Amino acid sequence: MSVENAWRSAKTKSRECGYYGGSKKLASIYAVNDETLYNIAKVLGGEDGVKIIEILHEKDNITVEELAEITEIQINDVRRLLYRFYNHSLVTNRRFRDKETGWFIFQWSLQPELVEAYVHSIKQKILRKLNSRLEYELTHEFYHCGNPQCPNTTFELAMETVFHCPNCNEPLHRVDNEPVVEFLEKKIEEIKEELED
Repeated sequence: MSVENAWRSAKTKSRECGYYGGSKKLASIYAVNDETLYNIAKVLGGEDGVKIIEILHEKDNITVEELAEITEIQINDVRRLLYRFYNHSLVTNRRFRDKETGWFIFQWSLQPELVEAYVHSIKQKILRKLNSRLEYELTHEFYHCGNPQCPNTTFELAMETVFHCPNCNEPLHRVDNEPVVEFLEKKIEEIKEELED
């Protein structure tokens, strides 16, 4: 499942209920439900990532060692996943020094108020890509030979090859890209509506 699909899979539910769990009982202007949170965790960290997020959902300020013990995931893998989640603002950590050993100890917690911001930024990224593709589709004329293995060819390339496919040398015919344009416009409107909510 891609990052784009993660937010789509729970888009209708993401604003219906606030983030909650265990002792957290957080209410925030950014509210995501568990399904959205777990979908994002799965995209970023697979099944192991979901296990870690489930534990963090139930307990704040937990160490890497405790997470590794509870989830039975190798400690290096737990650390790697936590840093991946940290880079996407899904978790935060608190660092303090152990008085006996002098080593730093990190305690990890979910950062649910930023999950919705993360989902919002992904939607904006998708919107930019869709707008770029729409502009490309509107400003180009396409041709195709009919062979399913060959890609569409732009008018400029078709002119260079005297309207023969550059791959299989079959004659090229104009392709109506109106269905593609309509699809892109529909998706752009859907995402714009979601971003306005």
